[in-house]
Amino acid sequence: MLEKIREYLKEKRLIEKLQLQEPFTIEFLAQGEYNQNFVISDGKRRYVFRLNYGSQLHLENQIRYEYQALKWLERTNRTPKVYYVDDTREFFPQGLLIMEFLVGGPLDYRRDLKEAALIFGEIHQQPLDEEVNNFLVKEQATILAARVDECQRLLAPVLTSEFVPLQAQRQLADALERCDKNVGQQRFFIELDQWSVNNTEVNSHNFIIGKKGFLIDWEKPVISHPVQDISQFLASTTTLWRSNLVLTQTEKQDFFACYLQATGFAPETFEEALRIYHPYLMLRALAWSAMAYDSYQSDTKELKNQEIFEKVTSYLEEDFLRQALRERVFE
Repeated sequence: MLEKIREYLKEKRLIEKLQLQEPFTIEFLAQGEYNQNFVISDGKRRYVFRLNYGSQLHLENQIRYEYQALKWLERTNRTPKVYYVDDTREFFPQGLLIMEFLVGGPLDYRRDLKEAALIFGEIHQQPLDEEVNNFLVKEQATILAARVDECQRLLAPVLTSEFVPLQAQRQLADALERCDKNVGQQRFFIELDQWSVNNTEVNSHNFIIGKKGFLIDWEKPVISHPVQDISQFLASTTTLWRSNLVLTQTEKQDFFACYLQATGFAPETFEEALRIYHPYLMLRALAWSAMAYDSYQSDTKELKNQEIFEKVTSYLEEDFLRQALRERVFE
């Protein structure tokens, strides 16, 4: 793969376009469920070369969607700059893009909550214009219904799986029924009419914290109420995902206070938004985990990550699942 990337850069004359000096290196960086990332470096300049293997939003052109989102988000100065996209799938069978390599490390929940609040604040306060409204998925009228539809798709193979434990199937089916029954609560968000661009995948390793903080991995942004990002950021399934910790009530309250200060959102209104939305967020997180567990066990995953498999397995344990499906952000 590394040599193929080198050949591609030469064929497309990207060495010159990116102002890379010979000799330059190409190294594997990281891999998730839907993307592989490599670092291109000549010692002075570094770039991320990203290959896409699927679309969680079921888009025909996933990589173009991500490229457009990153281009639009550059105005926030809190996301990586993007330089190149190729959605032809001629040289590689995957779509690909090249973006800025950001120096830093993943978010530390014990140290970086204030910085995270500022990052969210600057992104969520960015006014929506005609450009972004024309290409991003919009959930203004369906913020809860969209989660129910998504969970129904995710759970379709789970509820007939020979691998997912029956207790987990029952708990997830019951939670889906509860959420479906309460979907009329989305009227709250429609009447509030407070929308922003949401990342929707805000675990600690999708932040880069250095001299300044950034939010990366924009494969599935949507226009929705900002509660979608904040609910996910504070969820136990998110903080446990790569950092193996659960935030205390004090930590969550301190983060929330910083976020409200950065955005000017009304505390009571946002707390009500969290109360309504969080059960849907938790169901989505756990439904995805069950789907991933089933696909790993049935060997239908194109990209595999052992750490992810171990985590989703733990999320399906009976006691954890019961507690997570009843979780509230603020007790």
